[in-house]
Amino acid sequence: MSKEQKMFALIEEFEVSPLNGRDFCKDKGLVPSTFYYWKKKKDRIDTGSSAGFVTIGPNPVTDGNLELIYPNGIRLRLEASQFALIGKLLRLY
Repeated sequence: MSKEQKMFALIEEFEVSPLNGRDFCKDKGLVPSTFYYWKKKKDRIDTGSSAGFVTIGPNPVTDGNLELIYPNGIRLRLEASQFALIGKLLRLY
């Protein structure tokens, strides 16, 4: 059994457990930060969300603006001609 399989099995056990996260980790001898890392990873897989940017295709810009949408839902509307600023904002995530 891989580490991923072991952690996902523990997360499934936690989800039906009456214990809170801290007590569950203590009971199982887990480091809480490690447990929550794997829980977040499993949640992303279960919901089908990605951890990064998605591929986009060409879209006609009618008003000269560009909308940058981060995976966490933050939306920025910028003038499409602001190439340097757009590049910096893409690298921030």
